[in-house]
Amino acid sequence: MSYLFKLWYHENKSFAEYLIELTELNNYNPEIEKLRTGKRFAENPEMIKNILYLDIPDVIITYGFPEKPILGVEFCAEAPSGHDVFQRVARVAAAAEFGAPFAFIFPEKKWVIREKMGGRWDLYNPLSMRALINIGRLHKIPILAFFWEADQTYGNKAQGFLQMDEEFENLPDRNTAEIRKFIEFVNKIIYYTNKNLPFSEMVYDPFVSEREAWMWRKYCSRFERKPDLFRWSPLTSCRLLKTEQLIDIINEKIGRAVDLPQYILSRDECIVYEPRTKQFRADPYAGSLIGIDYLVCRTGQTIRHRYRNLIMHFKEIEYESMKEKYLRYYFRSCPFNPKYDKIDRFLTLHLRDGCRYTKQKELRIYCYIADLLMFADAVLC
Repeated sequence: MSYLFKLWYHENKSFAEYLIELTELNNYNPEIEKLRTGKRFAENPEMIKNILYLDIPDVIITYGFPEKPILGVEFCAEAPSGHDVFQRVARVAAAAEFGAPFAFIFPEKKWVIREKMGGRWDLYNPLSMRALINIGRLHKIPILAFFWEADQTYGNKAQGFLQMDEEFENLPDRNTAEIRKFIEFVNKIIYYTNKNLPFSEMVYDPFVSEREAWMWRKYCSRFERKPDLFRWSPLTSCRLLKTEQLIDIINEKIGRAVDLPQYILSRDECIVYEPRTKQFRADPYAGSLIGIDYLVCRTGQTIRHRYRNLIMHFKEIEYESMKEKYLRYYFRSCPFNPKYDKIDRFLTLHLRDGCRYTKQKELRIYCYIADLLMFADAVLC
Protein backbone atom coordinates (compact mmCIF):
# COMPACT_ATOMS: atom_id res chain seq x y z
CA MET A 1 0.00 0.00 0.00
CA SER A 2 1.70 3.22 -1.08
CA TYR A 3 0.95 6.89 -1.29
CA LEU A 4 -2.35 6.66 0.62
CA PHE A 5 -0.79 8.74 3.35
CA LYS A 6 0.92 12.01 2.56
CA LEU A 7 2.67 14.50 4.82
CA TRP A 8 2.55 18.19 3.96
CA TYR A 9 5.07 20.40 5.73
CA HIS A 10 5.12 24.17 6.06
CA GLU A 11 8.80 25.16 6.32
CA ASN A 12 10.87 22.29 7.71
CA LYS A 13 10.85 18.97 5.84
CA SER A 14 12.58 17.22 8.75
CA PHE A 15 9.36 17.59 10.78
CA ALA A 16 7.61 15.27 8.31
CA GLU A 17 10.58 12.89 8.19
CA TYR A 18 10.57 12.73 12.00
CA LEU A 19 6.91 11.71 12.05
CA ILE A 20 7.46 8.99 9.45
CA GLU A 21 10.44 7.50 11.25
CA LEU A 22 8.78 7.45 14.68
CA THR A 23 5.32 6.18 13.79
CA GLU A 24 3.56 3.48 11.79
CA LEU A 25 3.49 5.87 8.85
CA ASN A 26 6.79 4.25 7.86
CA ASN A 27 4.81 1.10 6.91
CA TYR A 28 2.93 2.92 4.16
CA ASN A 29 5.63 4.54 2.05
CA PRO A 30 4.07 8.02 2.43
CA GLU A 31 4.89 10.95 0.20
CA ILE A 32 6.21 14.23 1.57
CA GLU A 33 5.18 17.48 -0.05
CA LYS A 34 5.61 21.16 0.78
CA LEU A 35 2.54 23.27 1.39
CA ARG A 36 2.11 26.04 -1.17
CA THR A 37 2.03 29.61 0.03
CA GLY A 38 1.87 33.02 -1.62
CA LYS A 39 0.98 33.01 -5.32
CA ARG A 40 1.12 29.17 -5.33
CA PHE A 41 -1.50 28.76 -2.61
CA ALA A 42 -4.10 27.79 -5.24
CA GLU A 43 -2.12 24.60 -5.95
CA ASN A 44 -2.99 23.11 -2.54
CA PRO A 45 -5.75 20.46 -2.52
CA GLU A 46 -9.19 21.85 -1.69
CA MET A 47 -9.52 20.24 1.74
CA ILE A 48 -6.10 21.52 2.76
CA LYS A 49 -7.01 25.04 1.68
CA ASN A 50 -9.93 24.87 4.08
CA ILE A 51 -7.85 24.25 7.18
CA LEU A 52 -5.26 26.85 6.15
CA TYR A 53 -7.74 29.70 6.02
CA LEU A 54 -6.54 31.06 9.38
CA ASP A 55 -2.96 29.84 9.75
CA ILE A 56 -0.53 27.05 8.78
CA PRO A 57 0.51 24.11 11.03
CA ASP A 58 3.99 22.63 10.91
CA VAL A 59 2.69 19.38 9.37
CA ILE A 60 -0.63 18.15 7.98
CA ILE A 61 -1.15 14.43 7.35
CA THR A 62 -3.66 13.49 4.66
CA TYR A 63 -5.12 10.23 3.45
CA GLY A 64 -6.42 9.09 0.08
CA PHE A 65 -7.56 11.04 -2.93
CA PRO A 66 -8.96 13.61 -2.83
CA GLU A 67 -6.64 14.28 0.06
CA LYS A 68 -8.48 14.25 3.40
CA PRO A 69 -6.63 15.90 6.33
CA ILE A 70 -6.49 13.42 9.21
CA LEU A 71 -4.07 15.15 11.60
CA GLY A 72 -2.42 18.52 12.14
CA VAL A 73 0.81 18.71 14.15
CA GLU A 74 2.51 21.71 15.73
CA PHE A 75 5.94 21.72 17.39
CA CYS A 76 6.59 24.75 19.61
CA ALA A 77 9.94 25.04 21.37
CA GLU A 78 9.37 28.56 22.72
CA ALA A 79 8.92 29.50 26.38
CA PRO A 80 5.47 28.18 27.32
CA SER A 81 4.17 30.97 29.57
CA GLY A 82 4.27 33.71 26.95
CA HIS A 83 2.32 34.36 23.76
CA ASP A 84 3.95 31.70 21.58
CA VAL A 85 1.52 28.89 22.37
CA PHE A 86 -1.60 31.03 22.09
CA GLN A 87 -0.53 32.72 18.86
CA ARG A 88 -0.64 29.25 17.23
CA VAL A 89 -4.16 28.42 18.41
CA ALA A 90 -5.63 29.66 15.10
CA ARG A 91 -4.11 26.73 13.21
CA VAL A 92 -5.55 24.30 15.77
CA ALA A 93 -9.06 25.78 15.62
CA ALA A 94 -9.18 25.81 11.80
CA ALA A 95 -8.18 22.14 11.60
CA ALA A 96 -10.81 21.17 14.19
CA GLU A 97 -13.46 23.21 12.38
CA PHE A 98 -13.00 21.01 9.32
CA GLY A 99 -12.86 17.72 11.19
CA ALA A 100 -9.10 17.13 11.52
CA PRO A 101 -7.64 16.07 14.91
CA PHE A 102 -4.61 17.96 16.16
CA ALA A 103 -1.48 17.26 18.24
CA PHE A 104 0.21 20.27 19.85
CA ILE A 105 3.68 19.70 21.33
CA PHE A 106 5.06 22.46 23.56
CA PRO A 107 7.30 22.66 26.66
CA GLU A 108 6.01 22.03 30.13
CA LYS A 109 8.92 24.19 31.24
CA LYS A 110 11.93 25.83 29.66
CA TRP A 111 14.97 27.40 31.28
CA VAL A 112 15.12 31.08 30.37
CA ILE A 113 17.60 33.79 31.26
CA ARG A 114 16.20 37.29 31.61
CA GLU A 115 18.09 40.50 32.24
CA LYS A 116 18.35 41.36 35.97
CA MET A 117 16.53 38.15 36.92
CA GLY A 118 19.04 35.46 36.00
CA GLY A 119 17.93 32.00 34.96
CA ARG A 120 14.68 30.31 35.98
CA TRP A 121 12.15 27.79 34.75
CA ASP A 122 9.41 29.28 32.59
CA LEU A 123 6.30 27.13 33.21
CA TYR A 124 3.33 26.50 30.92
CA ASN A 125 0.22 28.66 30.98
CA PRO A 126 -2.71 26.48 32.17
CA LEU A 127 -5.18 28.35 29.94
CA SER A 128 -3.51 26.77 26.91
CA MET A 129 -4.69 23.37 28.16
CA ARG A 130 -8.22 24.60 28.76
CA ALA A 131 -8.42 26.27 25.33
CA LEU A 132 -7.32 23.08 23.54
CA ILE A 133 -9.79 20.96 25.52
CA ASN A 134 -12.62 23.36 24.69
CA ILE A 135 -11.76 23.34 20.97
CA GLY A 136 -11.86 19.55 20.93
CA ARG A 137 -15.07 19.40 22.93
CA LEU A 138 -16.99 21.89 20.78
CA HIS A 139 -15.90 20.33 17.49
CA LYS A 140 -16.09 16.73 18.80
CA ILE A 141 -12.55 16.06 17.60
CA PRO A 142 -9.44 14.89 19.53
CA ILE A 143 -7.25 17.94 20.20
CA LEU A 144 -4.41 16.82 22.44
CA ALA A 145 -1.39 18.44 24.06
CA PHE A 146 1.95 16.73 24.64
CA PHE A 147 4.88 18.17 26.55
CA TRP A 148 8.30 18.72 25.05
CA GLU A 149 10.21 17.59 28.11
CA ALA A 150 13.09 19.51 29.68
CA ASP A 151 15.77 18.33 32.09
CA GLN A 152 18.87 20.10 33.43
CA THR A 153 20.78 16.81 33.38
CA TYR A 154 19.91 15.54 29.91
CA GLY A 155 18.52 18.55 28.07
CA ASN A 156 20.15 20.94 25.62
CA LYS A 157 21.35 23.96 27.62
CA ALA A 158 21.33 26.23 24.55
CA GLN A 159 17.64 25.33 24.08
CA GLY A 160 16.56 25.92 27.68
CA PHE A 161 17.35 22.29 28.60
CA LEU A 162 14.73 20.92 26.21
CA GLN A 163 15.47 17.28 25.40
CA MET A 164 16.34 16.95 21.72
CA ASP A 165 16.28 13.89 19.51
CA GLU A 166 19.71 12.52 18.60
CA GLU A 167 18.91 12.26 14.89
CA PHE A 168 16.54 15.24 14.53
CA GLU A 169 18.33 17.85 16.61
CA ASN A 170 15.57 20.47 16.58
CA LEU A 171 12.77 18.09 17.54
CA PRO A 172 11.79 16.38 20.81
CA ASP A 173 13.63 13.31 22.06
CA ARG A 174 11.69 10.26 20.86
CA ASN A 175 12.57 8.37 24.06
CA THR A 176 10.77 10.69 26.49
CA ALA A 177 7.48 9.53 27.99
CA GLU A 178 5.50 12.37 26.42
CA ILE A 179 6.72 11.75 22.89
CA ARG A 180 5.98 8.05 23.26
CA LYS A 181 2.40 9.10 24.09
CA PHE A 182 2.41 11.37 21.04
CA ILE A 183 3.58 8.47 18.85
CA GLU A 184 0.76 6.34 20.26
CA PHE A 185 -1.73 9.07 19.31
CA VAL A 186 -0.45 9.28 15.72
CA ASN A 187 -0.66 5.50 15.42
CA LYS A 188 -4.21 5.65 16.79
CA ILE A 189 -5.09 8.16 14.04
CA ILE A 190 -3.66 5.76 11.45
CA TYR A 191 -5.72 2.90 12.87
CA TYR A 192 -8.98 4.89 12.79
CA THR A 193 -8.21 6.03 9.27
CA ASN A 194 -7.52 2.54 7.96
CA LYS A 195 -10.69 1.22 9.60
CA ASN A 196 -12.68 4.14 8.17
CA LEU A 197 -13.90 5.03 11.67
CA PRO A 198 -15.11 8.60 12.27
CA PHE A 199 -12.86 10.74 14.43
CA SER A 200 -15.96 11.87 16.35
CA GLU A 201 -15.96 8.36 17.89
CA MET A 202 -12.33 8.71 18.82
CA VAL A 203 -13.19 11.16 21.61
CA TYR A 204 -14.55 8.11 23.50
CA ASP A 205 -11.42 6.06 22.94
CA PRO A 206 -9.77 5.23 26.31
CA PHE A 207 -6.46 6.71 25.14
CA VAL A 208 -8.06 10.05 24.24
CA SER A 209 -10.22 10.11 27.37
CA GLU A 210 -7.21 9.53 29.58
CA ARG A 211 -5.17 12.13 27.74
CA GLU A 212 -7.90 14.74 28.18
CA ALA A 213 -8.07 13.83 31.89
CA TRP A 214 -4.30 14.36 32.03
CA MET A 215 -4.73 17.77 30.39
CA TRP A 216 -7.36 18.73 32.99
CA ARG A 217 -5.01 17.65 35.78
CA LYS A 218 -2.23 19.78 34.31
CA TYR A 219 -4.65 22.70 33.98
CA CYS A 220 -5.85 22.42 37.59
CA SER A 221 -2.39 21.96 39.11
CA ARG A 222 -1.28 25.34 37.74
CA PHE A 223 -4.60 27.19 37.81
CA GLU A 224 -5.24 26.59 41.51
CA ARG A 225 -2.30 28.91 42.32
CA LYS A 226 -4.25 31.81 40.81
CA PRO A 227 -7.86 30.57 40.58
CA ASP A 228 -9.14 33.43 38.46
CA LEU A 229 -9.28 33.14 34.66
CA PHE A 230 -8.61 36.85 34.21
CA ARG A 231 -5.30 36.67 36.07
CA TRP A 232 -3.80 34.53 33.30
CA SER A 233 -2.68 35.72 29.87
CA PRO A 234 -4.25 36.51 27.42
CA LEU A 235 -7.31 37.21 29.60
CA THR A 236 -5.23 39.70 31.61
CA SER A 237 -5.66 42.01 28.61
CA CYS A 238 -9.45 41.61 28.55
CA ARG A 239 -12.41 43.41 30.08
CA LEU A 240 -15.82 41.91 30.76
CA LEU A 241 -18.54 44.46 30.00
CA LYS A 242 -22.30 44.55 29.75
CA THR A 243 -23.38 45.07 26.16
CA GLU A 244 -25.08 48.30 27.21
CA GLN A 245 -21.72 49.60 28.44
CA LEU A 246 -20.10 48.70 25.13
CA ILE A 247 -22.79 50.58 23.20
CA ASP A 248 -22.11 53.69 25.30
CA ILE A 249 -18.37 53.38 24.63
CA ILE A 250 -18.95 53.04 20.88
CA ASN A 251 -21.36 55.95 20.74
CA GLU A 252 -18.87 58.15 22.61
CA LYS A 253 -15.99 57.05 20.37
CA ILE A 254 -17.88 57.64 17.13
CA GLY A 255 -19.92 60.61 18.31
CA ARG A 256 -23.23 59.12 17.20
CA ALA A 257 -25.37 56.01 17.58
CA VAL A 258 -24.17 52.96 15.62
CA ASP A 259 -26.56 50.42 14.10
CA LEU A 260 -25.17 47.19 15.58
CA PRO A 261 -26.22 43.73 14.32
CA GLN A 262 -29.05 42.11 16.24
CA TYR A 263 -26.95 39.12 17.29
CA ILE A 264 -24.60 41.48 19.14
CA LEU A 265 -27.47 43.27 20.87
CA SER A 266 -29.03 39.94 21.87
CA ARG A 267 -26.06 38.95 24.04
CA ASP A 268 -25.87 40.43 27.53
CA GLU A 269 -22.09 40.55 27.90
CA CYS A 270 -18.93 41.30 25.93
CA ILE A 271 -15.32 40.29 26.24
CA VAL A 272 -13.13 43.16 25.04
CA TYR A 273 -9.56 42.18 24.18
CA GLU A 274 -7.28 45.23 24.46
CA PRO A 275 -3.62 44.29 23.87
CA ARG A 276 -0.98 46.92 24.47
CA THR A 277 0.27 47.47 20.97
CA LYS A 278 0.75 50.45 18.70
CA GLN A 279 1.05 48.31 15.56
CA PHE A 280 -1.75 46.66 13.62
CA ARG A 281 -0.29 43.18 13.28
CA ALA A 282 -1.29 39.56 13.70
CA ASP A 283 1.18 37.85 16.04
CA PRO A 284 0.62 37.15 18.81
CA TYR A 285 -2.77 38.82 19.13
CA ALA A 286 -4.76 37.09 16.36
CA GLY A 287 -4.18 33.60 17.74
CA SER A 288 -4.82 34.84 21.27
CA LEU A 289 -8.17 36.27 20.14
CA ILE A 290 -9.22 32.79 18.98
CA GLY A 291 -8.02 31.32 22.26
CA ILE A 292 -10.14 33.87 24.14
CA ASP A 293 -13.13 32.94 22.02
CA TYR A 294 -12.92 29.27 23.00
CA LEU A 295 -12.07 30.05 26.62
CA VAL A 296 -14.87 32.45 27.55
CA CYS A 297 -17.22 33.09 24.59
CA ARG A 298 -18.06 29.99 22.53
CA THR A 299 -20.98 27.62 22.93
CA GLY A 300 -20.75 25.81 19.59
CA GLN A 301 -18.88 25.19 16.37
CA THR A 302 -19.30 28.55 14.61
CA ILE A 303 -18.59 32.16 15.48
CA ARG A 304 -22.33 32.75 15.85
CA HIS A 305 -22.44 30.20 18.68
CA ARG A 306 -21.47 32.61 21.44
CA TYR A 307 -22.99 33.59 24.75
CA ARG A 308 -20.75 36.66 24.89
CA ASN A 309 -19.71 39.08 22.18
CA LEU A 310 -16.03 39.00 21.28
CA ILE A 311 -14.55 42.45 20.70
CA MET A 312 -11.06 43.26 19.43
CA HIS A 313 -10.06 46.75 20.56
CA PHE A 314 -6.89 48.47 19.36
CA LYS A 315 -7.03 51.43 21.72
CA GLU A 316 -3.88 53.13 20.42
CA ILE A 317 -4.25 52.39 16.71
CA GLU A 318 -6.27 54.36 14.22
CA TYR A 319 -8.27 52.76 11.42
CA GLU A 320 -5.83 54.22 8.89
CA SER A 321 -3.26 51.56 9.93
CA MET A 322 -5.59 48.78 8.84
CA LYS A 323 -6.58 50.65 5.70
CA GLU A 324 -2.93 50.96 4.69
CA LYS A 325 -2.49 47.19 4.94
CA TYR A 326 -5.45 46.20 2.84
CA LEU A 327 -4.61 48.85 0.25
CA ARG A 328 -1.04 47.60 0.12
CA TYR A 329 -2.32 44.05 -0.41
CA TYR A 330 -4.69 45.22 -3.11
CA PHE A 331 -2.10 47.18 -5.09
CA ARG A 332 0.77 44.70 -4.67
CA SER A 333 -0.82 41.25 -4.66
CA CYS A 334 -4.53 41.13 -5.38
CA PRO A 335 -5.41 39.86 -8.89
CA PHE A 336 -8.55 42.00 -8.81
CA ASN A 337 -6.28 45.01 -9.19
CA PRO A 338 -6.62 46.32 -12.79
CA LYS A 339 -2.83 46.15 -13.20
CA TYR A 340 -2.79 42.37 -12.67
CA ASP A 341 -2.42 41.09 -16.23
CA LYS A 342 -2.05 37.33 -15.73
CA ILE A 343 -4.65 34.64 -16.31
CA ASP A 344 -3.61 32.02 -13.78
CA ARG A 345 -4.72 29.83 -10.88
CA PHE A 346 -4.18 32.69 -8.42
CA LEU A 347 -6.80 34.70 -10.30
CA THR A 348 -9.12 31.67 -10.37
CA LEU A 349 -8.72 31.25 -6.61
CA HIS A 350 -9.87 34.84 -6.08
CA LEU A 351 -12.79 34.46 -8.47
CA ARG A 352 -13.96 31.49 -6.39
CA ASP A 353 -13.13 32.62 -2.86
CA GLY A 354 -12.03 36.25 -2.94
CA CYS A 355 -8.89 36.80 -0.87
CA ARG A 356 -10.10 34.63 2.01
CA TYR A 357 -6.91 32.57 1.96
CA THR A 358 -4.28 34.99 0.72
CA LYS A 359 -4.59 38.32 2.50
CA GLN A 360 -2.45 38.93 5.58
CA LYS A 361 -3.32 37.14 8.83
CA GLU A 362 -4.38 40.33 10.60
CA LEU A 363 -6.86 41.04 7.81
CA ARG A 364 -8.11 37.43 7.74
CA ILE A 365 -8.37 36.53 11.40
CA TYR A 366 -9.55 39.70 13.12
CA CYS A 367 -12.26 40.38 10.56
CA TYR A 368 -13.51 36.80 10.62
CA ILE A 369 -13.37 36.07 14.37
CA ALA A 370 -14.30 39.34 16.09
CA ASP A 371 -17.91 40.45 16.40
CA LEU A 372 -16.59 44.02 16.46
CA LEU A 373 -13.21 45.38 15.50
CA MET A 374 -12.59 48.67 17.30
CA PHE A 375 -9.88 51.26 16.69
CA ALA A 376 -9.09 54.52 18.42
CA ASP A 377 -11.30 56.35 15.94
CA ALA A 378 -13.55 53.77 14.23
CA VAL A 379 -15.61 50.62 14.62
CA LEU A 380 -16.07 47.78 12.12
CA CYS A 381 -18.99 45.39 12.61
